[in-house]
Amino acid sequence: MLIRRSVIFVFLIFIFYSCRTTKESIPTQQKEVSTKKFYKKYSEKLGVPLTGNENRHLIKELASWLGVPYLNKGIDKNGVDCSGLVFSVYKNVYSIELNRRADDMVKNTTHIDKGELEAGDLIFFKIKSEKISHVGIYIGSNKFAHASVSKGVIVSDLNDAYYKKYYFKSGRVKKK
Repeated sequence: MLIRRSVIFVFLIFIFYSCRTTKESIPTQQKEVSTKKFYKKYSEKLGVPLTGNENRHLIKELASWLGVPYLNKGIDKNGVDCSGLVFSVYKNVYSIELNRRADDMVKNTTHIDKGELEAGDLIFFKIKSEKISHVGIYIGSNKFAHASVSKGVIVSDLNDAYYKKYYFKSGRVKKK
C-alpha cells in the first residue's frame, strides 16, 4: 500500500512538472513571435534592417515621428527641426533633457568613432558652416533619423554623398 502511494505520488509530481514546463514555454514562444513581428514591422517602416537588440521604445518613437514636417525651432509633431527631434525623442525615450541646439548637443555626448555607432547615438554635421548645424539619431546599418528642411522627418543613409561630405562626428549621450 505504501509503495503504491509512493508510485502515485511520484507520477503526480511528474505530471505536474511536465504540464508546468509546457505552460511556461507557450508564453515564451508567443513573446518571441511578438518580438519578431515588432522588429519586422519597424524594419519595414523605418527602412532599416533591425537586429532585435535595439531599444523598442526608441524604435517605436522614431517611427512615430516619420513624416512630421520641418519647422524651424519646432519641437513637437506639428513641426520640428533637427535638434527639436533629438531633444524630444531623448526626453520621451530616456527621460534625458539634452541641450536644445545641435551645436550645444555635442556637449552632452562622448565622442565615438563612426564604426562604433549604436542605435540611439547622435550624428553631427557641419553643413555650409564652421559650427555644427545638423544632428540626427543613429538607428543602425548606416541609417539615421533626422528632420530635413525639405522633407520633414526622414531616415537617411550616412553613405549618401551629401551626408558623407558634411559628416563631422558621432557621439554617445552621457548618462546623467
